[in-house]
Amino acid sequence: MRLFITFLPLIILLMVPVLIGVYVFCDAKHRKMNAVGWTLIAVIAPAFVGFIIYLVVRNDYSDLECPVCHMQVKKEYTVCPGCGVKLSRNCPDCGMRVEPLWKVCPKCASKLAENYEDVFEPIKKKDKMLGKILAVIIIVPVLLIVIMFISFAGFQSLTGVSGVTTLPVNEYLQLAQNPQIEQWLTECGDEYSKAYALRNERVEDGEINVNYLIYIPRLSEMPEVRIEPATGIFGNTLRLIFEPGNRNLGNTLVLVTCKGEKNQKLDIRFEEDQRIDCKITEVSYSLELTDTARQEAQAEYTKVIE
Repeated sequence: MRLFITFLPLIILLMVPVLIGVYVFCDAKHRKMNAVGWTLIAVIAPAFVGFIIYLVVRNDYSDLECPVCHMQVKKEYTVCPGCGVKLSRNCPDCGMRVEPLWKVCPKCASKLAENYEDVFEPIKKKDKMLGKILAVIIIVPVLLIVIMFISFAGFQSLTGVSGVTTLPVNEYLQLAQNPQIEQWLTECGDEYSKAYALRNERVEDGEINVNYLIYIPRLSEMPEVRIEPATGIFGNTLRLIFEPGNRNLGNTLVLVTCKGEKNQKLDIRFEEDQRIDCKITEVSYSLELTDTARQEAQAEYTKVIE
């Protein structure tokens, strides 16, 4: 999904000339024009100049057809060259083409017939594709602007310093002095392929500050944690990538502090390619350590990522 969103503007920009090319080729072929030549002009010419020129020039080529045999005909044809049916109303004396509401021929003043039941007027195929092409051309710039705006807004919601504190379980419990967290740990499972997290958020000065306390059973090595905020049109994702550490200090807890949003998703991975399911529990109590405890922990165990 992230890759698709990244390349979405490029995909849309490539689709527009392809749609224009298909339309010009089919329309030009129907009008007996040079379909290949006009298609190349419409697609290659920059800023839709070729397409605009084609729309102007094509009016000189008929897109009418006989309603009986469907042969291509021109507006000035009196009869169809394919099947011979009458295609227009004409004065019975001078042969001038006349309109349906005329009562008298304006050329010879002859009285015209009231009904022309034997006349089959040429039909014109409705050009629905052109409307769709023009709609795409108009919508594409608007869609690109919307995507950039949403992505920028998502990026703004994840700016600021994100802190990651990694501590052995016993060390954290001793510093936090919170029996609710201790109780939560006893209820967590022991599956190595699953993670458990407590989530607490608070609003300060209009910004949402989020804390995650993450526990992965049997993770005995002190991991290095890398943060990759990912933005998209469907919301923001806080991605935490756990990389192998070099200190074995027993089961560990990871405390993550970041700025986020209410519907922010948490994505935990081992070395980018192995995703871990995470059960998140919302809590109202603070997960942060006191300033003194944090300083003590940072001196020995903390890696802060800005």
